[in-house]
Amino acid sequence: MKRIYSVLVLAIVALMSLSAAERDLWTGSWSVSWDYPEGDEHREWKQLGQSDFAAMEAGSTLYFYFEIETEAAYHKYNFDNYGWTALPGHEAEHDSDFGFGENTKVTFVVTQDIKDAIAEGGFAIHGHGFEVVRVTLLEEEPAEGVIWSGNWYVSWELPDGNEHKEWKGITPDDFAAFNVNDTLCLSLEIVPTDEYHSYKLDDYGWNALPGQAQVDITANTEVRLVITDAIKNAVATGGFALHGHGINIVQARLAAMVTPTAIENISIRSNGIRYNLLGQPVGEDYKGIVILNGHKMIVR
Repeated sequence: MKRIYSVLVLAIVALMSLSAAERDLWTGSWSVSWDYPEGDEHREWKQLGQSDFAAMEAGSTLYFYFEIETEAAYHKYNFDNYGWTALPGHEAEHDSDFGFGENTKVTFVVTQDIKDAIAEGGFAIHGHGFEVVRVTLLEEEPAEGVIWSGNWYVSWELPDGNEHKEWKGITPDDFAAFNVNDTLCLSLEIVPTDEYHSYKLDDYGWNALPGQAQVDITANTEVRLVITDAIKNAVATGGFALHGHGINIVQARLAAMVTPTAIENISIRSNGIRYNLLGQPVGEDYKGIVILNGHKMIVR
């Protein structure tokens, strides 16, 4: 029994695994403060040059590790060029009055617009009250089902007409091609300089999609929307948008609900115990994909 169960878990993990690793581009302990006098090298961090970004593909993901300097009165960062002009998609950092209060890992997606801006004006990090200690590049195999990637800031507090009041990266035509029971996965990252973080899945008129409501979050989150007939009909009529505040949308992917043939014929009795995809027992209140008596099902 134990051997069969182990085979089941390993088969599922193998089907879901995605090879990914962070490769160090820079490590050190570089203090940053715009309070330093003109000419001091620690007024900014410029350890990645224009040639480094030229060698990256659009869509590459960098991670910046910041540690706060506890004696500083506040902690704030900006992604800029050499002339202190915000990079595309990072303008909100300049407009915010809020800082971050703990060590943080910041995700930076290198879009083509960002590559073009850096090629023209360079790349720098400005701010106050923190140290840059590590910069890594995410190396991974292409993720199946990715239908959008970028770094799109969303805030419903922006004025009417500002494109960043919402995200509409998936069109009604996209939804028409989705199958019922497919799962749309949206990767959201909180913007630490904003005072709160929230999202809602709506149509173009800000009407919530069937079964959806406003959700407040405090950490990076993957939102999973199971496609139903009701949702497809609502989007066909009113479109699809994500509204909210204090978040970046960095990826949208579609996960098709397919039963893996490699484990279809395994016979196993679990005596009514439910397991998650890592083979861990879960309670009846667990939401998501569970395995019960050898069969996968979605619990919502």
